Amino acid sequence: MNPIIQGLIIAGIGMGLVFLAIVFLWGFMDVLVKVTSGKTKAEKEDAKQGSVIDAEALPFDEGDPNRLQKVAAVAVAIAMSMHKQFSVIKPQDSNSISPWQSARRTQVLGQSAALLNRKSRGTSK
Repeated sequence: MNPIIQGLIIAGIGMGLVFLAIVFLWGFMDVLVKVTSGKTKAEKEDAKQGSVIDAEALPFDEGDPNRLQKVAAVAVAIAMSMHKQFSVIKPQDSNSISPWQSARRTQVLGQSAALLNRKSRGTSK
């Protein structure tokens, strides 16, 4: 048998085994999630039904002239509640640097100065 054909067969077997192992691990993880989730089928159905918004339970109807204001008020309330949950990262001033950056720059400058001192001592002899 040609060595190139033999190498291709070995490579194909290796790739096939890798993909089989990935599929096996995927199935194993799926089984573990189902076993360890701790929810019964009834709880899962209740969670699915609870997440659907009932159109009859909304406080306004299609003909309400203030419908857009009510929708905007609900959207603002949701945004305000989400703003409380997540912290907002404020960008730093472009002129200021963090203490980490200052310490690192000092370290690099110290290393550069030490290197220059060694070079200058070596050339003076």
